[in-house]
Amino acid sequence: MKVIFRMLLTVAVLLPLVPTLAQDKPNVVYITFEDICPLFGCYGDDYAKTPNLDKLAAEGIRYDRAYSVAPVCSVSRSSVITGMYPFSIGAMNHRSNVKIPEFLKVVPEFFRDAGYYTCNNYKTDYNFRTPAWNDSSKMAHYRNRPNPDQP
Repeated sequence: MKVIFRMLLTVAVLLPLVPTLAQDKPNVVYITFEDICPLFGCYGDDYAKTPNLDKLAAEGIRYDRAYSVAPVCSVSRSSVITGMYPFSIGAMNHRSNVKIPEFLKVVPEFFRDAGYYTCNNYKTDYNFRTPAWNDSSKMAHYRNRPNPDQP
């Protein structure tokens, strides 16, 4: 329960910052992994050779305590992109394709509404459809944005 509270608290703290971020126009790269363990140099694994991820972790934010709300990737992804428990929005069943509540915005929507170009290289298995991304395809890339000055 504490872990979920911390995750929701993190989302609650970060989301109000999105309009402020758009005023300063910094670029944001948000990388998520699922179905993975912490076998990276930045987490102390001496065998793993992950210099780029290690550098990114050293210069960015690295979470030392990560937990999942579900043992299935799509259900976990539903939680990450909404900040809500999957069972609270009906997304608890793997690949259920539910209709999420009208009031619910997903993280990319907050960025898009703040003027950001949002793209996702094809991974959209959230258990629901979302028009959150400006582009979500195998060819999605920030360089495809219509305005090169857009964050």
